Amino acid sequence: MNGQNLLDIAIQATGDAAEALAIAISNGLCLTEDLEVGQPVTIPEDIPGDANVRAFYRERNLHPATGVTKENETIASFEGIEYWGIEYDFIVS
Repeated sequence: MNGQNLLDIAIQATGDAAEALAIAISNGLCLTEDLEVGQPVTIPEDIPGDANVRAFYRERNLHPATGVTKENETIASFEGIEYWGIEYDFIVS
């Protein structure tokens, strides 16, 4: 996913961000390395992690992406009176 790093992958896959180092080592990556979209990352089977946190992310289909910034997001411009602000978009007289 765009904007994910190894900490994001660790919390999503194992339920414990502290496992990011083990994931990095097993994949021959630096802990701070930027990941490419679609880059395969294998999770070692011997990582215990936190089953409750892992289940929370899976049940809700959450994919943390802490590398996403406001510049990366597309902001929709809303139009119509329900989105207008008095004294900002129109003046009441």
